Amino acid sequence: MKADNSIGLSNSLKEGAEMRKKVVWLVVSGWMVAALLLAFCAPAVVEEEKVVPKEEVVTPKAEVVPKEVVVPREATNLVKWTGKKLDGTVVEKMIEKPRYGGVYITANDVEPASFDNGPLNSSNAWAVNPVNEQLLTKDLTRGPQGTHEWSADLTTFAEIGHETGILAESWELAEPGTLVFHIRKGVSWQDKPPLNGRQLTADDVVFSMRRTWTKGNYVEARTPNLIDPVNRENSIYVSPTDKWAVVLKFQPAAAAGTVYQSATDHQSMVAPEVVEKYGDQQNWRNVVGTGPFILKSYVGASSLTYIRNDTYWRHDPFFPENQLPYIDTLKVFIMPDMSTRLAALRTGKVDMLDELTADDAEPLMKSNPKLERYTRTATNLPGIYMMMGKPELPWADIRVRRALMMAIDHQKILDDLYEGKGVLSNYPIAPVADFMAMYVPLEQMSQSIRELFEYHPDKARQLLAEAGYPAGFKTEVITKAADVDLLSIVKRYWADIGVDLNIEVRDATAHTTIGRRKSYLQMYMGSLPSPVYPYTLTETRPGTGANYSNVNDPKTQEVYEAMNEVFFDVAKRQQILKDFVPYIKEQAWRIELPAPDVYILWQPWLKNFYGVTNTSHGDTLSHPVHVWIDQELKKTMGR
Repeated sequence: MKADNSIGLSNSLKEGAEMRKKVVWLVVSGWMVAALLLAFCAPAVVEEEKVVPKEEVVTPKAEVVPKEVVVPREATNLVKWTGKKLDGTVVEKMIEKPRYGGVYITANDVEPASFDNGPLNSSNAWAVNPVNEQLLTKDLTRGPQGTHEWSADLTTFAEIGHETGILAESWELAEPGTLVFHIRKGVSWQDKPPLNGRQLTADDVVFSMRRTWTKGNYVEARTPNLIDPVNRENSIYVSPTDKWAVVLKFQPAAAAGTVYQSATDHQSMVAPEVVEKYGDQQNWRNVVGTGPFILKSYVGASSLTYIRNDTYWRHDPFFPENQLPYIDTLKVFIMPDMSTRLAALRTGKVDMLDELTADDAEPLMKSNPKLERYTRTATNLPGIYMMMGKPELPWADIRVRRALMMAIDHQKILDDLYEGKGVLSNYPIAPVADFMAMYVPLEQMSQSIRELFEYHPDKARQLLAEAGYPAGFKTEVITKAADVDLLSIVKRYWADIGVDLNIEVRDATAHTTIGRRKSYLQMYMGSLPSPVYPYTLTETRPGTGANYSNVNDPKTQEVYEAMNEVFFDVAKRQQILKDFVPYIKEQAWRIELPAPDVYILWQPWLKNFYGVTNTSHGDTLSHPVHVWIDQELKKTMGR
């Protein structure tokens, strides 16, 4: 009986994988091409890096001095760039000189749920990212196109030392419990009513921060009781001695890291006049910012169009004489159907798609071998949350949680469903370049942890019996349609140990709402976002919005506070989390499932891209500011 079940599972996995590959190619793109608007785009060419031995004197900041190669300009479009890593290593690269003009087109699977990223500042307001700006961002000269000290693997947050100013020229921890941001002078709001191009001031930043730190919103949830919820004027204000300095007062002083991250990575600026006149930015027509693009039009469930902000203040860090952005127009199509998005990329009607599975990406790479590509480990790990707030449920007993893990053949899922392209576990630290100093491979962990990811159905039955469930039990999981195939495989594995799983499918909006409210009764299928920025421990820390399992273990809060106390000492912070990882994995607070590799594909005419879609939290449209289109190449390719 067991052998037959194993064969059935193997065939199911393989048939599922083959079926997905066939579906991708059952796309008739003729009608879709007619419906799409004309698109122009350009990919980045990664230049070979030359590393020069370290100098004796270590310089902490990169010195960016583009220098032209001594070759006639009509013969080449390359210039030599020299940068310096934080450790003093000099890096030299040949970089293609950008050109202005063209349209960059990409696609999103959902339409924006909001155009106001102030009070909630969530990823639902992604459409305003090209318009509204933050205080800091990732330093591009330290990224893949520069010294490569941060990678395209990490999709959010600028680590200490890798950040650079946008609206803030600099910042400082002036004293315990006080952060000061020095606001950049000469930045103008877009020339659009009711701002009409006036200069940004420190007062605008204070207004936006006070609005964001309103009780009950996203940042308030991240930083409870840190910023005075009653009298914000005493907590966030313009310095009386410097009208361009914004001061944040908070308690306890050890929370500096949390306040810094919330103020820089989760805070976009909204103009007071907009809020005073309209109440908010929910209507796309009222969106005004300081960013590189102006939102020109929005066709619901269809597309967004942005035009170049000709008065934008920022310059290319590699070519300081060049004002950003390079492209004239940014176009985002709303395409819920994956096959439509894939057909659009294949026919050159969109320039870039990200977060593609191997089943989606590999056929495209074969049919369009000139597509540029980048592969990384998925930073969102699929998993099943269990409601830990109810002691009467089976998984309140750790033996049940371990049994549910060991009843699944994780390696077979990885091998058959994802063809071996992925990892068994990337939680709470993903094996990405940015985290390798604290990442420990599964095979180097204890036997107790390793066996959670091994297939031990007999031991799983024994553990269930010891916990008082010799015949198993019934349960249900709330999920969305995209995860049904994976859950069906889990269902068959669990049936073998007597656990009857009922799969309840909800639409995407309802599924997200249930997760945020933690209103599911037993289990919830979701993605663990923690590997994107693991230091927050938001999936296990009491009181956080992403703690879907309602874990209430005081150790997670203690470790979080310990990391906050040394937040600006990156090495110490990493060591604290590295030491805590075994405890998290031992508890099995959620059912971890294999994470597939994801692919980013883009057209060869999209330049200066390198696979980096985000340069700050949730800012999926931050990269268009520095990409450019090789329009001549695009024409030669018949697009």
